[in-house]
Amino acid sequence: MHSTPEISSQTPHQTYFDGGGEMGALTRDYDWSKTVLGPPEQWSQSLLTTIGIMLKSRFPMFLWWGTELIQFYNDAYRPSLGNEGKHPKALGQQGEECWPEIWPVIKPLIDQVLSGGESTWSEDQLIPIYRNNRLEDVYWTFSYSKVNDAPGKPGGVLVICSETTEKVNTMRKIENTISELAESESRLRFMLADAPVAIALFTGRALIIEAANKKVLEVWGKGEEVIGKPLHIAVPELKDQPFFQILDDVFTTGQSFHGNEVKAMLELNHKLEEVYSNFVYQPLKNVNGETTGIVLVANVITEQVIARKKVEQAEEMLRLSIEAANVGTWHMDVDTRKFSPSSRMKELYGFDPEEEVSYDDITNQIPEEYRNKVRLAVEQAIASGESYSIEHPVTGYHDQTSRWVRALGKLYPDTAGHPAHFSGLTLDITEQKQDEMRKNDFIGMVSHELKTPLTSLNGYLQLLIARMKKSEDTFTTGSLEKAHAQVKKMSTMINGFLNISRLESGKIHLDMETFDLDQLIREIIEETKPTLQHHSLTLSPCHPVSIHADREKIGSVISNLLSNAIKYSPKGKKIEVNCQIKGEIAEVSVKDEGMGIKPLALEKLFERFYRVETKHTQNISGFGIGLYLCSEILLHHGGKIWVKSEIGVGSTFYFSLPLAP
Repeated sequence: MHSTPEISSQTPHQTYFDGGGEMGALTRDYDWSKTVLGPPEQWSQSLLTTIGIMLKSRFPMFLWWGTELIQFYNDAYRPSLGNEGKHPKALGQQGEECWPEIWPVIKPLIDQVLSGGESTWSEDQLIPIYRNNRLEDVYWTFSYSKVNDAPGKPGGVLVICSETTEKVNTMRKIENTISELAESESRLRFMLADAPVAIALFTGRALIIEAANKKVLEVWGKGEEVIGKPLHIAVPELKDQPFFQILDDVFTTGQSFHGNEVKAMLELNHKLEEVYSNFVYQPLKNVNGETTGIVLVANVITEQVIARKKVEQAEEMLRLSIEAANVGTWHMDVDTRKFSPSSRMKELYGFDPEEEVSYDDITNQIPEEYRNKVRLAVEQAIASGESYSIEHPVTGYHDQTSRWVRALGKLYPDTAGHPAHFSGLTLDITEQKQDEMRKNDFIGMVSHELKTPLTSLNGYLQLLIARMKKSEDTFTTGSLEKAHAQVKKMSTMINGFLNISRLESGKIHLDMETFDLDQLIREIIEETKPTLQHHSLTLSPCHPVSIHADREKIGSVISNLLSNAIKYSPKGKKIEVNCQIKGEIAEVSVKDEGMGIKPLALEKLFERFYRVETKHTQNISGFGIGLYLCSEILLHHGGKIWVKSEIGVGSTFYFSLPLAP
């Protein structure tokens, strides 16, 4: 079934408001006709474009527009307004009405930009604002830029900003800590010795090492003999690195310097090694304000940085591998169901790489007869945490090309700060699937052609056996009966291949009827008993169980499980069959005392053509299609099959089916 592209009902201006999270939704729903800007369809192209860019940006952005300075902002800016403050009424509000507490500070900046002045830039500037039910000291790094409404005509001011309150407060705490340490050299020396961070005191512009704790000596790879020496002599490998110039600038300017994840090459164990640290150079000043020394406080983070770089490298290698393999990837937030497919994933489903595509858009390209099966498999994988693996066809959205894909996924539970997500890969298996279909068509054709002469041969054998029973030629009678048994085996095998061909092509027919499952089990057991020469077969007490299914195919499932139990159990062992009702489900089990199955083989047991290969099974006939057919038949009935097994003890195969309505 092909889906037809929906005709968009959006007006042209609405496309600029697509997405944008919470603020996108608020902007779309706002009644702009009650503002001086009027309804969006009257807005200029410049305003619409600016709002579209702003809403989709992940960087905090704010916009004032028009003579009344009407306000817009995006999701990234939203946290800066606090929980109980200006949001959401700030949207569409006039600037002066929204920011009375800071209007005298920011209005001159706005006027400067609108009057043709250069864009402004302010770093770590204190601008107190009212939020969280109180006036807070808030620090910002921001830029004000003019946005023209028409050539040469200013329309508004775009603010790109980042709140730096936490950074400023942290730096102040560090500076205060260092200042407190510097107040008393004796106290500083005492704290230097066993501090978990690297601390050193340099005096004079020559940077004489007056004090150094154990940690900094360990980082430098030096002993206490360096104390009293100039830094350039004590640690000569720093000579061609930027640190001496930075230290000299701190000494001459009296301004502290903060380094973040800075790499230094230090001689450790007679070789240069990379050392990463976050550090501060804090000048020490006398009563006249003159710099007399510098304190170094450093937190060594080499292991963390190297570990992060290894992760980044592994992620890059994974990305390159995925691109080289030409597979699609996808990620879905379990809570919000937000779906993020890769460009290749979109292409596999017939979408353009740059298109916005949702989970429903993807599943709608799956033919109707497979769609619910895929959606159910996804929900089951999310609910159970089990791996997701499924093959299905798709029809391209734009190109209408038919493809086959295989999807592999897994649920990743939530971790600290990260919500649970369901993600995986999608592979194009069209060529492989076409080969399989050609093979199945061939198997089906050959099996069908063999079935006709085999049916005739079976009829002749039955006639001959009936005639020979009237004679006393026991040898010929026995030979004919053995031949008849082999013909039945071949018929069963050919029927299996035919059923596989029908299953693979989706043409298997189910002749549904309501019948007693317990009675069917008894009939199959009676048919099986003539082959039980060396085993005992028992049926536990079974109450009447009514189901609605294809009686012949469910019978073949029971017969196959009994046949396997007989084949894989040593002579003299027991086989037990049980049938019971559990809620709205009928459950049947076949238990043997055979050789058991290894755990690794259990995962593949119901795959097509899979056989457990051991020294015990090499002389047992079979093609590995029986359990696969059982699994597919039960799946088509809304049931399931599973097994529990222990090596040397035996196996119990279970299957379940819904009860009749």
